[in-house]
Amino acid sequence: MAIDTFVIGNDGNVTMPTSGSVMRVRSFAANLSRVESELTGFADTGRRKRLGMLDLTGSLTGVPAVDSTASTTTAVTSMIWMNTATQALTLTIYDGAAAADAKIAANCIFNGFAFSVDKSGDSTVTCNFANADGAAPVVTWLV
Repeated sequence: MAIDTFVIGNDGNVTMPTSGSVMRVRSFAANLSRVESELTGFADTGRRKRLGMLDLTGSLTGVPAVDSTASTTTAVTSMIWMNTATQALTLTIYDGAAAADAKIAANCIFNGFAFSVDKSGDSTVTCNFANADGAAPVVTWLV
């Protein structure tokens, strides 16, 4: 099977929990890594290493949303920046021809929220996420 198509372009998607509707994601960065442990023992002349479970960390940047139809203010504690439970997150990359060329799914915690606005009217929210349920993220790559 030949890998002959490069994923180039600006197509992608982020699926977040129900409370994720408070942010329309513009971009994301995801880091997949593994913990490396050295297992070299006594009388062993080489350095033996093993990799641990696949881990996911990253960040999201997007535009915050509000309920413009609300007639009164309501304390919403289910928003991702107020919720302390793990939330399902799916990051998808497309090449424009297939439905989903690459997908990373994990139950994550969200933290480190930063809100900004400038005079031209651009409002953004940025946050960090990390795998948090004790299971490796599921990575699906169309090859």
